[in-house]
Amino acid sequence: MEYVNNELCLGPLKKALLPLCANYMRPIYVYDLDFISQRYQAMKRALGPTRLFYAVKANPNVEILQRLKRLGAGADVVSLGEIKRALESGFSVQDIVYSGVGKTRHEITEALKLGIYQINVESLPELERIGSLAKSMGKKASVALRLNPDIDIKTHPYIATGLKDNKFGMELSLIPELVKCLKSHEDSIELVGVSLHLGSMMMEFSGYKEALQILKKIYVDLQKQFPTLKRFDFGGGLGIFYDRLDLELEESLLRDYAKITLETLSDLNCELQSEPGRWLVGHCGALITQVQYIKKTSAKTFLVVDSGMNHLIRPSLYEADHLILPLVKSQENMKADVVGPICESSDFFAKDRTLGKVSEGDFVAVMDSGAYGYSMASVYNLQELPLEICI
Repeated sequence: MEYVNNELCLGPLKKALLPLCANYMRPIYVYDLDFISQRYQAMKRALGPTRLFYAVKANPNVEILQRLKRLGAGADVVSLGEIKRALESGFSVQDIVYSGVGKTRHEITEALKLGIYQINVESLPELERIGSLAKSMGKKASVALRLNPDIDIKTHPYIATGLKDNKFGMELSLIPELVKCLKSHEDSIELVGVSLHLGSMMMEFSGYKEALQILKKIYVDLQKQFPTLKRFDFGGGLGIFYDRLDLELEESLLRDYAKITLETLSDLNCELQSEPGRWLVGHCGALITQVQYIKKTSAKTFLVVDSGMNHLIRPSLYEADHLILPLVKSQENMKADVVGPICESSDFFAKDRTLGKVSEGDFVAVMDSGAYGYSMASVYNLQELPLEICI
């Protein structure tokens, strides 16, 4: 983000945000599609032969999905709704990897009817369910086993997914039972992959490297019993900086991540898969909201805006720290809690934040909200959902 002629601009191409507010009705999520293209191409360069399946949960906007499809991405989905959105956006069934811990009978049945490229299995009961349903339909399901190596990547506990007390994936001690189940359903299940995902906002890679090494040995052992095994899904979760925009450092971390991945796995001679989300779209979106009141108490100043946790829940849920910038640059600063209209004390974007001085009616942008913003929004208090604009 950068100010040009005192107006806040988004992305490397410096696209001005203020003109989007000309006929402002309610908060606006704005996404820079060209910025997303640049991020995708940077990741593709770094990870080389890896097939990238965009994590639809990060942002399911149709124009974003269409752009990523044109760039060559697949889609990583976690529900039947996301499968339908991906198909509507131009992805084929061979572009879709289906993850998620709570797949219902109906969802699995529909996925099998469609012939989804790969189902990432999260539990033994799920594997048994897939085998039984596929058999009753005369189908053969292509599955990958999501294995949980119990590795800590030092992220927020709500977005860690690779520990033994997380609901995701399967403990390594379960492998003999998984093998038994696969063999009992050999007519209806084909094991095609091993899957790993340690969590989100990964910025340090020693734990990740250890997990890859553990899973690599398991992959080799499983391949001796299941020659159809030919894919290694190393997940996503690469982090971004929310407190500043430093694309060069992020690309440097990406290169480190890619080097570890490719050096560890390249001799497997298999299809490598990744499921990036936040890294591709996080910086490429901003939430524009209007200042309604400057409320002063004996303790502090509140900047009351017309958007809140109903539109961007990350600060309330994860204590996430997004930059908040006025759309028009100010020469003065103010210190305030930036809060929304929702009837919850947890409804805030920032506390005791120093930012450019604004007045009632001015606009501010909550930056780096292209991932897990609109996709987690709600209509709590019967507030309308924000608009979405792609530029």
